[in-house]
Amino acid sequence: MRILPCGPAARLLETADPVPLALGLRAAAQRDEIPAIIDLVVAEATVLIRCVSDISDRALARVQPMPFTPADGDLVNIPVVYDGPDLAEVARHVGVTADDVVHIHAGTTYRAEFCGFAPGFVYLSGIDPRLHLPRRHTPRTRVPAGSIALAAGYTAVYPLSTPGGWHLLGHTNIAIFDPRRDEPSLLRAGMRVRFHPVDSLPEPSLPAVAALCDADDAVAEVLSPGPLTLIQDLGRPGHGESAVGASGAFDRRAHRLANRIVGNSETAATLEALGSGLTLRAIEHMVVAVTGAHGPVWRDDHPMDRGTPIALAPGQVLRLGAPGEGVRSMVALRGGVAAAVTLGSRSRDTLAGLGPDPLTVGDLLCRHGTATLMNVDHIAEESIPAILTVRVHPGPRRDWFTPRAQSLLVDSAYTVAPDSDRIGIRLRGGELDLVEPHRRLASEGVVRGAIQVPPDGQPVVLGPDHPVTGGYPVIGIVDDCDVDALGQSRPGTHVRFRGVGW
Repeated sequence: MRILPCGPAARLLETADPVPLALGLRAAAQRDEIPAIIDLVVAEATVLIRCVSDISDRALARVQPMPFTPADGDLVNIPVVYDGPDLAEVARHVGVTADDVVHIHAGTTYRAEFCGFAPGFVYLSGIDPRLHLPRRHTPRTRVPAGSIALAAGYTAVYPLSTPGGWHLLGHTNIAIFDPRRDEPSLLRAGMRVRFHPVDSLPEPSLPAVAALCDADDAVAEVLSPGPLTLIQDLGRPGHGESAVGASGAFDRRAHRLANRIVGNSETAATLEALGSGLTLRAIEHMVVAVTGAHGPVWRDDHPMDRGTPIALAPGQVLRLGAPGEGVRSMVALRGGVAAAVTLGSRSRDTLAGLGPDPLTVGDLLCRHGTATLMNVDHIAEESIPAILTVRVHPGPRRDWFTPRAQSLLVDSAYTVAPDSDRIGIRLRGGELDLVEPHRRLASEGVVRGAIQVPPDGQPVVLGPDHPVTGGYPVIGIVDDCDVDALGQSRPGTHVRFRGVGW
């Protein structure tokens, strides 16, 4: 086992067989031999471990993998209609008939190896060598949920409708991923899977879409959501093995501060408003606080102070103007913002599509709890600098980069690109080149703040909605506290990295 740095409280462990190592890590945490585990992400040749406190490499080195053999009950049968758009093309490519492809694919018992790419997307090994094909040259922009696919020596079921570059053989109606279940992913590492050809499948029943709240309980109406307003809390950590990221507020400091001003617990849900334009009309008496980006706030036509409790009577309107600094405002409603809880959180994950939808005109907001006494009159927020300096720790693949690239990252300034979002802050500046430009990286677990470097050499700092695994090498890890500040960086902001242990 090779132990690679991934920030103070995380490590990436390289191993020949990740599943037994993951089981050994959980057993070690239960015996208090290592800190309590927040998350484990099992990948093709690695295990990412995140703990509640700093991890000792010496303690990790003593962890013994636990041998694992799937029991008879771990066999999952999945009915499939083999009608995929790529079935005939796959048959031509491998030199057999379409019926032969079905016979080969359905005649194998597969093993679930690891989860990645999207919630519940499990890579299944054991595919017949005759069906080993590379990914499609041009990925599809949307693959339907339930699609049965193969590529790169694996087969899988697309649990959600997502982009994808695998070859599609058929479809199933089995819910591979359902966040309403205690175990949201039907398949887990180590399970055995067989596909069973059928002629047809019954139509699945779709769950009803729940409203944010009942009209009788509403305290505010959304007159305008602005460019993008999401409900966020501190996220849903602990579901990495199902490829579900933590998500949560991008600027957690501003989220906590807004809740504190109105007397909420820091775990209460708030509104994360991008830019200007969010407009709310009070239905009942309500108190809010606005933090984060610096810009004007109006109650009706009267300017109000940010960082201060703002009381609204029925009929009064709260409106956010264009920020002069920063991009994301956090709006806390005394009592918290109500929304359905998905895997322990009310947060919206924009990549996975989990949690409440973005606010739209006419949405009603309710409180989801009680609050304590408000003991704050005003909190002066720090200014958001035009040049942002963030701390960076060595990443697990720093040695893949040339000495020049390693120095360039911490010795030069980068600029935030316009296509940045909650998935990642894209930067423009000096290219970070690899020692071996064509070296392939197997997908492995990544953390919030990881600095991935795609083939163009331009770094991307992963935000709260990042994928759980990634296939680009990570040169560094932004200090977790400093990721909050990056959440306020607007296009054109200059970012400098200050090495810590670099």
